[in-house]
Amino acid sequence: MDACGTHGATGRAPRHPSGPGHTDEADACGYRGTQCGRRWVAKGLQSGSGRNVTRREQPVRAIGRQRSHLRDLDDIAEAPAVATPSMASGATIGFLVKIYPKISETFILGEVLGLERNGLRPHIFSMRQPTDAVCHDANRAVRAPVTYLPPTGVSSAMQGVRAHVALIVKRPRRYLQALVFVLRREEGGRARAFFQAGYLAHRLSKAGIRHLHAHFASEPAGVAELVSKLAGISYSISAHAKDIYLSSPASLRRKMSGASFTVTCTEYNRKHLAGIATPDAMVLRMYHGIDLDRFKRGHAAARAAGAPLLLSVGRLREKKGFATLIEACRLLRDAGKVVRCKIVGYGEEHDRLARLIRLHGLNDAVQLTGKMTQDELIDLYRSASVFALPCQVASDGDRDGIPNVLLEAMAMELAVVSTSVSGIPEVIQNGINGLLVKPGDAAALATAIGSVLDDPALRRRLGEAGRHTVATMFCSEA
Repeated sequence: MDACGTHGATGRAPRHPSGPGHTDEADACGYRGTQCGRRWVAKGLQSGSGRNVTRREQPVRAIGRQRSHLRDLDDIAEAPAVATPSMASGATIGFLVKIYPKISETFILGEVLGLERNGLRPHIFSMRQPTDAVCHDANRAVRAPVTYLPPTGVSSAMQGVRAHVALIVKRPRRYLQALVFVLRREEGGRARAFFQAGYLAHRLSKAGIRHLHAHFASEPAGVAELVSKLAGISYSISAHAKDIYLSSPASLRRKMSGASFTVTCTEYNRKHLAGIATPDAMVLRMYHGIDLDRFKRGHAAARAAGAPLLLSVGRLREKKGFATLIEACRLLRDAGKVVRCKIVGYGEEHDRLARLIRLHGLNDAVQLTGKMTQDELIDLYRSASVFALPCQVASDGDRDGIPNVLLEAMAMELAVVSTSVSGIPEVIQNGINGLLVKPGDAAALATAIGSVLDDPALRRRLGEAGRHTVATMFCSEA
């Protein structure tokens, strides 16, 4: 095994940015899981999509996640991922993602580990090579093999061609029907999707894998849909945020209709998808889970001397509201409050945010730190006084679900300040376990942050209540 946890490499591939060479069959870097799959019995569960309630007395298996604890099961659909017959303990299932590993997608890596802990054997298929230049120590826990779909080079492209030839020879009618289907789809990238789907369908058929789970309702679900038509296997979907709100309703409806089930991580998302789906589509909600043993305050939270630390974490995208946070820091400074703010993350808004920091003269107060490993981030949580994430609906309609970093910060007993966007009010009750303000309102955000910074008792009360919320509703269980 190499430093990034490679298992069973079988050949050369483009060099992974984290160091050692990875192959099309190599295990790659990933996080230790923060969710777990576990077996339990679903009783009278409502899909929320208009489908009749069915009682399931047999054990069903969550797709790498955990059962959430709900106050009112009559009003809010509980969310197991319903297992197919091919997903019995010890079975191998296909696990399709766009990029693996990806530093910001801890939920995917946690799900893989949860499947492994519960007796399933995921085989990860990635549509693209990894792009992050760092990896995490916890990746060594991942045992799943990883296959990068062609084209990743001349050799893999030829494998793809041979796979398509084999499908044409074996199932010419099915192949032609799938080809006509993809040509009629509204989404772009049809040629690449069909090429990758043919390769994947051939690989799954040869391996005897009968179920494929796709993360994200955009490109991965589109490829899974084609694989199902080419190979006759079942597929399911995990839908998250951007893939929901930037996809057309017609495309989502079609993919959900063909899937065994679609699962999403907030009730807000579930209701949105259920309003789009056909009556026979199963749409379920499962919250992400947090490992409380890993995310805990510790006996002595090390705080640097001087100004308290205001922490924020996320991709540098419009929907995170970091421009509003920077403006709130300016207002706090102008009000005479001394505060340090660190924004951890990377993304397309970096240069714009850096300009805002310079424009407001906040170079000594606000820092864009870039990427961090999870271990580094946990240390930063322990040194922070307040966590703020002022999410908003972006101009293109993109929005968050429930950001995992909010759950992590709450598990670390940080007082959190966020906004009433999307699924966030499902976890934060204003004044009970955190503070909520209107999105885009820098003055309200500054007031909320200032009130927490000025009141140690309030910080402690919100922090303790936040951890209790995660422990009762969002805790991963082995």
